Amino acid sequence: MSTLASPARIETAPQSRWLARTQDAAIFAASANLFSTALANVGLVLFVLMFIRVLLGPERRSLAWDTFPRGVALAIGLYLAWQAIGIAYSDAPFRYAFGSLWSDRKILYILPLALLFGAEAPRRRFLAAFLAVNTAALLLSYVLYFPDSHVTQGMSFAMACFLSLWYLTQSTQRRWRLAFLLLAGAFLLNIVVLTAGRSGYVVFLVLVVAAFGVWKGPKGVAVGLAAAAVLAVSIFLASDTVRARVMKGVYEAQNYQTATEENSLGIRMLLYRTTLDMIAEHPVLGGGTGSFKGRFTERVSRHYSDWRAKPFHDPHNQYLFVWVENGIAGLATFVLLLVALYRACDKRSSYGQMAAGCLLAWCVTSLFSGHFRTFPEAHIIVFVLGVLMLPLSNGASPRVEATPA
Repeated sequence: MSTLASPARIETAPQSRWLARTQDAAIFAASANLFSTALANVGLVLFVLMFIRVLLGPERRSLAWDTFPRGVALAIGLYLAWQAIGIAYSDAPFRYAFGSLWSDRKILYILPLALLFGAEAPRRRFLAAFLAVNTAALLLSYVLYFPDSHVTQGMSFAMACFLSLWYLTQSTQRRWRLAFLLLAGAFLLNIVVLTAGRSGYVVFLVLVVAAFGVWKGPKGVAVGLAAAAVLAVSIFLASDTVRARVMKGVYEAQNYQTATEENSLGIRMLLYRTTLDMIAEHPVLGGGTGSFKGRFTERVSRHYSDWRAKPFHDPHNQYLFVWVENGIAGLATFVLLLVALYRACDKRSSYGQMAAGCLLAWCVTSLFSGHFRTFPEAHIIVFVLGVLMLPLSNGASPRVEATPA
């Protein structure tokens, strides 16, 4: 067929509609994640079903196959494969061990998201929705005053603060620049004054360092570290709320062995110490997938009869968790996955820079929690990476048909 012999039309409408709907389902799932796990699950089911429809239809040729992260896919496969092998030698019941493996399924969403969000327009829709949802949550938190807002809100608000600043740099009108500056300030104020989770502080400070790194390169990292340190000390001294939370954590960590009731940092200290003892018993292969809860409960029940004997399903440290269950080999596959994800982030674009900064923040907060496994936090980072980390796709050639004369 010659496009010179007769006019041609590009048949993109049906493909664009289905792709847009599937992208919107993914954006809905990510947006609902901040408010409702049940609603987020509905969005995820819709997203998966619609993506399967896209794969089975002609729309699959319009997916971002040219930028598909094969190295990331391989790293995900190795990590999950070792988790599966760990079920074979685990002393945990099969159903529980498989449930532990199933909880890691979230990282698989990165792959369909990478195929769907190769163009810039859907990425912009995702970022706009993320900021809008966080702004709505921000207003609710101020109006209703939720002093005990959970960890997810603090981490998400820290990201939204920097996203507001990014929109500021994209705006040409003075009133919008001022609006985004005020919005960023409102997010920061909320993190400092209202949001109870300390993880929000960590995400914010890591993003400060990442922002300086983007601005000034490797030298900017050192400047960013200094700026983050000065900012942290300044907020600590200026905010009674922050100072009280930090000092409470220090006190809990120092006195966990004599504490009469469970507390956030105290239980972490107990978990870390006990987990390291468990790792020493099986450092190479670990106890097997899903084995932590049973082994931990058996150990602490021998030494304590109070809150310290309470069973826990993870040690509130992602790296220790992988090591204690799947050994040094499992930890190596997890680190390989993180490295593959970071290398896949396109550092030349603002989208890839956002993804890389958020990934680094999650790597740091996961020293104190399991943020690559917990439902809301894991879904945030998976969607950010899947949507933003890769270079923009050149796209597949659309189907061209001759227009009747």
